[in-house]
Amino acid sequence: MADHPNNSVYGFTLGLTLFFGVWGALQPESLQQFQYPLLAILVVLIGLPHGATDFLLFRRMRGKVLSPKQVFLFFLVYLLTVFCYLLVWLFWPIPALVFFLGISVFHFGQSNWQYLRLPKHWSVGLYMLWGAFVLGGPLLWHWDKSTVIISQLIGQPLQWSADTMATLQWGLLGLNILVVGVLWAAKRLVRNRAMHEMLSLLALSFVFFYTPLLVGFAVYFTLWHSLGSLFQQLAYFRRAWPSFTLIQYYKQAAPYTLLSLLGLWGLVLGQPLFFSGFSFISLFFILIACVTLPHILLIEESFK
Repeated sequence: MADHPNNSVYGFTLGLTLFFGVWGALQPESLQQFQYPLLAILVVLIGLPHGATDFLLFRRMRGKVLSPKQVFLFFLVYLLTVFCYLLVWLFWPIPALVFFLGISVFHFGQSNWQYLRLPKHWSVGLYMLWGAFVLGGPLLWHWDKSTVIISQLIGQPLQWSADTMATLQWGLLGLNILVVGVLWAAKRLVRNRAMHEMLSLLALSFVFFYTPLLVGFAVYFTLWHSLGSLFQQLAYFRRAWPSFTLIQYYKQAAPYTLLSLLGLWGLVLGQPLFFSGFSFISLFFILIACVTLPHILLIEESFK
């Protein structure tokens, strides 16, 4: 998986993924009770920090010392993007959700397949297919739980059946396996890389299917996507600043991680006035969406 160029990190992630999958298969009740602390720990330690160094990424991309005006404009645009998207969630929740799902699917797929050089239209299709699989795994295989959250987000119930959604996710898994096989047959993937991708698909399917919605989401978002992105950023920063360390990375990320947590606390405090129909989990996903949007836009610029 391209998210994890470091084999030792990939091995750690794969092992922990299988651990949670086995736990969910054998002791689903105990994992259900532990899902909220697990979500909080993984998101705070890995999920939020991987996007909290966006200013450092912006500096690295510019390749020069920034002027005070450039620094001011970066934070102004960044915060305005977050705030404006929050307003969209408040007044137009359905378009806000559809837009977020679309850019998340593309972003997740791009992070996995960015090493593969294909014509643009093929790349986009590949990204969307992979992203739909990893986003759909926790949602579609646990539709009875996710439909409650989505209904709160958009303010109306959904009528799709759990069997239909589960079948759709099985189809996404099958299509992704087929695509890996085709890429290998077409010599776009070497044998080891193709086996690597197949193993990732099966391990993620295992954890998505056997663990609660929030656990499956947390495992992919933090261990597969965020941790891989964190190490990619670390390598990228070291090309400009060779002595840059993981400790320095977390020091840079700390203020913005704290700001995100304060934002979540603000949403909770403002719930009676502005989000009375939303649960805490729904507010959490709204916050993730708002802070993720400028991050995705910046990552897209860095890939270009």
